[in-house]
Amino acid sequence: MAEYPPYVNAYNGIPILFEKIKTAAVPPKFTVDFLSTALDMKSSSYRAMIPLLKKLGFIDPANVPTQAYKDFREESLSGAVMAERLREAYKSLFQANEYAWKLNKEDLTAKFKSLTGAAGDDQYIPSVAGTFLALSKLAKWDGGAPRRKETTTHDEEKGSGSGNRKPEEEFADGRLRLAYTINLNLPATTEVEVFNAIFKSLRENLLRES
Repeated sequence: MAEYPPYVNAYNGIPILFEKIKTAAVPPKFTVDFLSTALDMKSSSYRAMIPLLKKLGFIDPANVPTQAYKDFREESLSGAVMAERLREAYKSLFQANEYAWKLNKEDLTAKFKSLTGAAGDDQYIPSVAGTFLALSKLAKWDGGAPRRKETTTHDEEKGSGSGNRKPEEEFADGRLRLAYTINLNLPATTEVEVFNAIFKSLRENLLRES
């Protein structure tokens, strides 16, 4: 039995599916209920879209949307993300023809039959070709990998509590600067000399720079 690349029989619904993915909120899990209610794709023929999304890497094995799913929702990234996913999911096709998206359905059908070893009258290969064509129309092929937004950590955004100064600015003179909090319990005396002696000792032993 031939091993088929990702496909659905109702591939005419693919543009509808991905357009709705862009506008609907990202679900915790992409379920049949989400497909039929949030995306309003109620026909049972659309249920095959869920395993298709898994094979394309838009949801993981637990039906949780992946980063590719989230990136696709951004108009500036969607075409490049789809191209990236198709090159991965249809790797053998692109190894055979790096410009596979330019082939018409007849040529794609012949190519998929050759790659899978399917019989000439195989009933599934036309759907494989139709699925790939529908998906490839959503892809942007003239660019490289999608340039996703760079993220920064909270510490990088807020700094480390030093007014965003760089380490070389903090220790330009090569010295480590420490702050001390000193609590003194002074004796109950009115002799000024006692206090003078205490503060002189502090100055000489703790407050001087080494």
